[in-house]
Amino acid sequence: MQRSVGKAVIGMVAWVGAAACGTPEESPELPLAEALQSAVVTNGPDFIVKSVKGPANVLLSTGFTAEVTVCNQGTQAGSAEIGLYFSVDSVITVPVNPGPYTDQPAGFAPTDFLQPGACQQLSVEGNSQVPLPGAYYLGAAVDPLNEVPEIRENNNIKTGHRVGVGEGADFIISEVSGPASARFSEPITASVQVCNQGTAWGSTDVVLYLSDDAVITVPVSPGPHTDQPLGSPRTVELAPGGCKTVSLSGSAGSLEEGPYYLGAVADPFNGVSEFLEDNNAKAGNRLGVGQRPDFIVSKVSGPASAEQGQSFVASVTVCNQGTEGGESDVALYLSEDKVIQVETPSAPPSDPPLSPPRPTGWLEAGQCRALSLEAHMVGQPGAYYLGAAVDVHGGSSELIEDNNTKVGNRLGVGHGPDFAITQVSGPSSASQSATFAVSVTVCNSGTRPGASEVSVYLSPDTVITPEGPQGNPNADHQVGSESTSSLEPGQCQTLTVTGSSGGAQEGVYSLGAVVDPWLNTPELLEDNNTKVGNRLGLGDAPDFAVTQVTPPPSLRPGHPFNASVTVCNQGTRGGSTDVELFLSQDTVITLPNNAGAGDSPAGIGWVDYLVPGGCQTVSIPGHVSLSEEGPYYLAAVANPYQNGSTSEWLLDNNTKVGARLGVGYGPDFIVSKVTGPASVPRGGLLTLSVTVCNQGTEGGSTDVDAYLSEDATLTPQSPWGSSPDLPVASQFSGYLEPGNCQTLSLMGSASVSNAGAYYLGAVVSPHPDDELISDNNIRVGKTVAVTGG
Repeated sequence: MQRSVGKAVIGMVAWVGAAACGTPEESPELPLAEALQSAVVTNGPDFIVKSVKGPANVLLSTGFTAEVTVCNQGTQAGSAEIGLYFSVDSVITVPVNPGPYTDQPAGFAPTDFLQPGACQQLSVEGNSQVPLPGAYYLGAAVDPLNEVPEIRENNNIKTGHRVGVGEGADFIISEVSGPASARFSEPITASVQVCNQGTAWGSTDVVLYLSDDAVITVPVSPGPHTDQPLGSPRTVELAPGGCKTVSLSGSAGSLEEGPYYLGAVADPFNGVSEFLEDNNAKAGNRLGVGQRPDFIVSKVSGPASAEQGQSFVASVTVCNQGTEGGESDVALYLSEDKVIQVETPSAPPSDPPLSPPRPTGWLEAGQCRALSLEAHMVGQPGAYYLGAAVDVHGGSSELIEDNNTKVGNRLGVGHGPDFAITQVSGPSSASQSATFAVSVTVCNSGTRPGASEVSVYLSPDTVITPEGPQGNPNADHQVGSESTSSLEPGQCQTLTVTGSSGGAQEGVYSLGAVVDPWLNTPELLEDNNTKVGNRLGLGDAPDFAVTQVTPPPSLRPGHPFNASVTVCNQGTRGGSTDVELFLSQDTVITLPNNAGAGDSPAGIGWVDYLVPGGCQTVSIPGHVSLSEEGPYYLAAVANPYQNGSTSEWLLDNNTKVGARLGVGYGPDFIVSKVTGPASVPRGGLLTLSVTVCNQGTEGGSTDVDAYLSEDATLTPQSPWGSSPDLPVASQFSGYLEPGNCQTLSLMGSASVSNAGAYYLGAVVSPHPDDELISDNNIRVGKTVAVTGG
């Protein structure tokens, strides 16, 4: 199968390693003679390396794959060679023969013939043959030997991230999340994901910190503590490529009241020898420490367009994420950018308010309220953002004072249509000579009716480039076009655009559509006319996709199981394939590599020959070989290692992640259903029906609590504070064997403060350490109307 200009990227099947991206460095000033030499070619190609990404670590003298994006920003088409290099510093120096190698070549690959303005993403195979183990910069050079005359010869090199070469662990913190606020006396509990992106097994300590800024600094003794450690270290053991989410807790202690960043550090005291020692810390969310409210706008939504002087209604959700109750006010604003500027005593407002401030009402800590704000459109015709701000005049003393604004949707102001494409979908594969149909939905979100033309394109990237009114030699391949009917404001129409590949070569493309491609119709917003749909493999090849994975809800370590997997062939040629099961702690499936890093294989099966469009559901026997209990995802990967006889164009639809399951010995309680009456008088008797199930591997019983909530987010009571939602009733379940359910009737009083619509919710509350999965205990049902004054 020949490679084309299209991208060949494994999406859901991730390879081990994390890539760090950076902005291009400025080119240094050149001496006059060199500048004149580089300007000799005035008409020709000009190749640059836009990005280079490789593994975070690799064993010495081992093969690896790097993704390199090359672009031709010249005036003529051409092709060149790509070279990969390892360097001890950030300056990539291409070796010149004869002479000593300053930087080590790692691999080479040719580009396709690139038109001016075109880019190509290449998978370049390399080998980590460096003199000594250590940390190296991975770089790439296009036309490294200057074999192709270019407009510029001094812009062919790009330095990527550092790579650890050798055998060793490399610990990073990939995620930190915790509460939005905490009292001084209240423990702060955070969820921290630790990963080993190295090439060897290892163990490390993980410590939680509070910092004044987003740079987590480990205190060094003797000396003042810049950042505050929370609690005791937690030891984590990880195989190469493995990740683990741990819960860390600590108290804010003697810190001053105010905003902080929550962060975590792996190997804080450098007890583990790593090739990369400066990637162990990560800052998570901000949180306010103290005893005050903290008001935020969590959501803003309004119309897509409005005429000058028109009145409209916007929806704004305000939350108090502080530690104390309070009330404030909220207002709408119109902004030309994504930064909402509110009037302060030191500066006049730069964004006009659309509504007077409206009281939020009293909000308990953790409570949210959705408000409908009436507004009046001001401003000149054009494109704007709708935004909102809470605590407009700064009248509330808050834990965090700079998080009171929120940007919502874009909004066109004036008289005219505004066409936008809301969906593009077509086949996942097609033959070069075949005619195929693409579904495109066009909406008019403007203030006046209108009609337009819609064109569908095949693009080698996700940026759809139409030919346009002036013509564009770099335009994408046009599939076909259709005209819409006259659409009233708010009206949508779904068109079927039929066409062919437009002369495109075999490869992988993105389907896209453009409304008003010739700019014939003046619109309120002119930059929202393009939409990218699914990717399409063009050519003669099968395309295997896993469409469904059905695992059991829980598994015992060392025990066999069966999983149901459905595989379909969405390609243009028949074929058969193997299917492999994997257990992963996250939803990104990493195939095991030669160093043993990756997710845990759990079973393998085979799919019979599938004609194009055919599907087969197979039962794959599996076995749990994990030593660590906890929640995992079971995933299935078709054609995981891309056997030569079943090569495909699209590789990112071969993986399907199933539901989370618990691995270990213990119960796992869930609320599968909660129902109640359609209405109840305020203060009256409320009866809820709650169904509790145990989907774990061991029997047990649990507390069941019912609540009324103003929103769809239920916040149960904790040992350190009350709930913003109203507790209604509690009951203890019977003993439930694995796989059994029980329906309970809970009765209590609907003693809410105000009449209105409230969500019914329930939570099972066993001891968290006794469950295989502890974060699936809540269910929110439908609303009940609480009537009366």
